[in-house]
Amino acid sequence: MNPSPEDPADTRPVERFKATSGTLVGYTGLLLAAVVVVYVALRVHTTTGLQVGLGALFVGLLVWMTQLRSRATAYQDRLLLKNTVRDAVIPLVAIEDVSVRQTLNVWVGEQRYVCIGIGQSMRSMVKDRRKGSSMLGQGRWREFSEKANLAAPDQTAMSYQIFVVTRIEELVEHAKKEAAKRGDTSTAAAHHRLAWPEIVALAVTGGAFVVSLFL
Repeated sequence: MNPSPEDPADTRPVERFKATSGTLVGYTGLLLAAVVVVYVALRVHTTTGLQVGLGALFVGLLVWMTQLRSRATAYQDRLLLKNTVRDAVIPLVAIEDVSVRQTLNVWVGEQRYVCIGIGQSMRSMVKDRRKGSSMLGQGRWREFSEKANLAAPDQTAMSYQIFVVTRIEELVEHAKKEAAKRGDTSTAAAHHRLAWPEIVALAVTGGAFVVSLFL
């Protein structure tokens, strides 16, 4: 019996892909929130201090979820795309195409799964659009053309976004070859799951802050 995507035999990541935006803002925001919380805890033992501390915790959680949580991680049998409050779990053998625009896009049939933490800047997108302005096609065909432009042929100047796409494609190809060797034709379904720890923490912190306003 093959392991499910949520409970694989090997849970060690094969490749972790860092975010391409929001990191500086995220860590700066977390640092400021932490400074406020520590200062209030040590120096301001009043109702106002409690309100400020809870507010800082709430803001810190928001910063984490919106700026730092979004990541992509490849495991032996699946790709995990983390976003603000909802993640996508995609079996590698089910992936048909990968591309990067404003987000990292992973296609399974006609269904698109995204990671908002990895993407191209508006400046680079405008530049790439100019390069591909003479090409015909709409929708995914245009995306395929722009992806080809990005990948060819200057390998010495490969961007991190193209590395992400290339590496995922390598892992997908390897997973499909291994499945073929085993004669395994079954494919687990890609699915979404909610980030319950962060959602619960945000709800509790936000609720506590609102209650503190009536003290």
